[in-house]
Amino acid sequence: MDDLKNQIKQAEKDIVESVVISLENGNLKEDDLPEIGKFVLDRVDLLKSHQDLADFLAELSSKWPIFLNIAKIEKGELKEKAEEKTANEVLNLLQHGKIDDALSLAKSETK
Repeated sequence: MDDLKNQIKQAEKDIVESVVISLENGNLKEDDLPEIGKFVLDRVDLLKSHQDLADFLAELSSKWPIFLNIAKIEKGELKEKAEEKTANEVLNLLQHGKIDDALSLAKSETK
């Protein structure tokens, strides 16, 4: 859970940084800030999983494209975690002599 909390904190920092940069370069208007703030604050405390965080960032970036890079990074990290979990499961199966099961799992994840 600490990993999730850290990722949420990092996402919050990235959101603030994107807002500041976008205000400075004119890609965001000050009038948008209350709506963005409400959207983020209404949802951020409800995040209970990495998938929730990825979904939240995807929705945020669909409303305000300035956040697209943050959503892409989180989606990539989520995919990386899933691949790592699968790799560990394959190795565990191999260690227990379940070669056919390991091959099946590896093939199913690479499709």
